[in-house]
Amino acid sequence: MLNRFFGQKPQEDPKQNKGAAQERAETSPAPEQRFGFLGRTRQLFNRLGNTVQETDIITDDLWDELEESLLGADVGPSTTLWLIDRLRQRTEAENFRTGRQVQQALHEELSTLLGKPSSLRISKQSPLTVILVIGVNGSGKTTSIAKMAYNLSREGHKVMLAAGDTFRAAAIDQLQEWGRRIDVPVIAQNPNSDPGAVVYDAIQAATGRGSDVLIIDT
Repeated sequence: MLNRFFGQKPQEDPKQNKGAAQERAETSPAPEQRFGFLGRTRQLFNRLGNTVQETDIITDDLWDELEESLLGADVGPSTTLWLIDRLRQRTEAENFRTGRQVQQALHEELSTLLGKPSSLRISKQSPLTVILVIGVNGSGKTTSIAKMAYNLSREGHKVMLAAGDTFRAAAIDQLQEWGRRIDVPVIAQNPNSDPGAVVYDAIQAATGRGSDVLIIDT
């Protein structure tokens, strides 16, 4: 299956193309869609659920469709291959017969990979906690930043955002719009500015204004 994506034209990476398309689409959805809790994860599980629940028997086509769905959700090639291999091993060892059994095993493996939930801890000893958010295009960095900032503000923290993604079209506008909606200040410069300069200015501004949390978009 990976050859279908990478074998014939190695210079093209449909996962990245999909990510770029999702980044472009990310600038326009309605607020309730974008702030839906774990919406992207739910979409992945819905897609995978439809794939396996419609399968009464386990075939090579099922594994191919699972691979395609995982890659399409930006799970990553190496993690996808590991998951498929792990599910194949469990199917043989535990004598799975239906797609529903594979789906349950996939939920278990993904839960193990993600680990137990943990709280975001803000140091009370440090005058400023800086959170640098990284990830591939389309993975939901900007919307996740807005969620973090919103929740931290509700907990009583004084939050500031930095628009360090100066190259993606509309990235600055998107973060500024979220800042306006959740009433959190955003430090930004013009498109194509030096991200390092943006971060430097943001740290200076956060320190000067008494913010205790600075979240940097990249």
